[in-house]
Amino acid sequence: MPTEDICQNFNELRSDLVLLYELKLGLSTCEYELQALRHQYEALAPGKTLEIPPSLLSNNDPTIQPEEIPSRPKTLSEVIDIVGSAATPMLDETTPVYNLSNHTIMRLFELKEQQRLSTAKSFMKKIEDFKEVSRRSDEEECLRKKQELEERLVPKRESQVDVERTIQRLQDEARQRFQQKEDQINQKLKEIKSIQEKELQENLKKKALELRVAEAKRRKGMSSSKLESLLQLLNESVTACQERDSFLQTVQTKLDRVTALKAQFQVVVNNVNHEDPLNSAIRSENIVKQVEDLVEVIRDDIAKNNAIVQEKNASSKRQQPQPPLPSSTVMPVTSSAVKQEHRNDQHGRLDKKTCDGNGGQEDFDFVRREDLVMYSQLQTELRQYEANTAAFSGDLSLKTLRFELQKAVLHPVNEISDQSGQHLQDKLDRLRSLLQGNSVHVGSKMVRATEHPGGLEYCTNLLARRLVAQGEDQVNVNPKAAFPIAAIITELWLEFPVFGRLVLAHFYRQCPYLVPYYLPQQEGQSNEDYYKSLGYRYSGGKVEQQPTYLKRMSGVVRLYAAVLISLPRRNQPHPHGLEHAWRYLAALLNLSPRNDITAAILVEFLTVAGSAMSKEYGKQFQKMLHLICTEYFTMIRNVTPKGSGGGPVTRLEEFLHESIKKGGISPPAGQLSPRFW
Repeated sequence: MPTEDICQNFNELRSDLVLLYELKLGLSTCEYELQALRHQYEALAPGKTLEIPPSLLSNNDPTIQPEEIPSRPKTLSEVIDIVGSAATPMLDETTPVYNLSNHTIMRLFELKEQQRLSTAKSFMKKIEDFKEVSRRSDEEECLRKKQELEERLVPKRESQVDVERTIQRLQDEARQRFQQKEDQINQKLKEIKSIQEKELQENLKKKALELRVAEAKRRKGMSSSKLESLLQLLNESVTACQERDSFLQTVQTKLDRVTALKAQFQVVVNNVNHEDPLNSAIRSENIVKQVEDLVEVIRDDIAKNNAIVQEKNASSKRQQPQPPLPSSTVMPVTSSAVKQEHRNDQHGRLDKKTCDGNGGQEDFDFVRREDLVMYSQLQTELRQYEANTAAFSGDLSLKTLRFELQKAVLHPVNEISDQSGQHLQDKLDRLRSLLQGNSVHVGSKMVRATEHPGGLEYCTNLLARRLVAQGEDQVNVNPKAAFPIAAIITELWLEFPVFGRLVLAHFYRQCPYLVPYYLPQQEGQSNEDYYKSLGYRYSGGKVEQQPTYLKRMSGVVRLYAAVLISLPRRNQPHPHGLEHAWRYLAALLNLSPRNDITAAILVEFLTVAGSAMSKEYGKQFQKMLHLICTEYFTMIRNVTPKGSGGGPVTRLEEFLHESIKKGGISPPAGQLSPRFW
């Protein structure tokens, strides 16, 4: 008899069978959906097939042969052969399976199976209908395209072909005739244009030649007048020479050279070159420049000779015994006389170190004697030059002209930069044209420096002063700006030697330490006047702070050093090159250092010119650098007050340590390359 355990196991088995058939039913539904999607894909993409992987089908067991798979799935009643109750309750999907009889469960699943089969048949019918509609539309499209192709491929009649050929031939002939006429017109236009261009070029050449001839005459005239003034100046210097006969023998070679250059100048001026008239003018200017350099050297020699003779005369007078004065004529010695004698003794104190080649002369502690002569001569020339332009500067009727000339100078100077070589060349051309006396553009106007006497000298001095002032105003803020400004100064110095001497004079006036010259305070000179002579600025009666002053002086020194190392174009000789850098550094080291300013100018000068001097002088410069690192730096430390901070001294010490560590001095940042412009 069935026990409770048997009934429970049976019910569990029956529930598992029902679950199995539900899973099979779901799998069959998925297979129908896959088949439907495959047919839909093949209908949308004709000529392509979609293979369903066997792993997705229910009969994918490789061990079962196809003939063993039943064609119809068995019903649940055929699987579960159990006699159930005759009475079948109402079917309800929410009724639990274990509460239904076997017969009721079988009827439920048979109904679901019939419903699924009817749904699948309906879906398959829809797919077939869709295929039929697609086939008909494809046939209609093919028929339409076939008719279009047949219409295109229908052969034309002979009359139509002849007409089309005739039209094509007439069009080709008309096109050829039009092209021939157009070519003829273009050829005539080219011939006319070439003739006009040739005539225009010839006219331009004639005008340019006339302008060059006029410019050559003007420049030759200026050179002739300048040569006459130089020779007159030389004659005056020779006349003022003391012990002339003995001294002129030492400079006779230079005087003969001046005479030869004068004769060569006359030959060049009288020679006329019709192809390049400016060539003779340039040669004459170069000859005048050589004469000017020789005259300057001879005048310096004469000044030195006069100083030596005066010193000899003074010493001989001091050595002569003075007769004793009678007691009635003895003058009382006042305190002011004692102070004056003490001050003169201080200013006349001699330095133990001397430069090579100074003829055994002793120098002051604040300047070398020959440097003092050069400084005094340049400042005298500058004051005389400014006096010559005073009439032009003070004439109220020329106020408009002065304003236009100031703009012609200041605009290019303020625009100087290393933006490009073309940009720098433009500024040089504008300034050169102004100093040559040509007309230059100032806004919408044209202005010429030679419109009024004194105008050219006014522009030359103004340009020299403003370029030197850029060291305080621009180089002080942007150290790299020193090199394009120095390039402009060097090129103008080559062509206009007077401008170069004015630049040097303004450098010495702005910063006497470039001589080098430590100006002493004169008797009766106020502190304000003394500080102004050193380059200090006053505002509201108060002198500027020391760091500001040192920074401005460093900018001027950097600009001056940049001029010394600037390379002139076209391999021309430098008008103020590295030999002056060596002279300056040697003179500076032969003077006792001063607090702050000596270290400041020395580190700035070596930073800019040190690399070029090392390449030029090699071991000699290394010896000088070793002297700076050892003896001279110790002297600088000794004059630096303790607790003052020593900013410039610290900078100099770091620079020297870095140079020793690298084994040399690096080129300055921002230096222009030889091919920059």
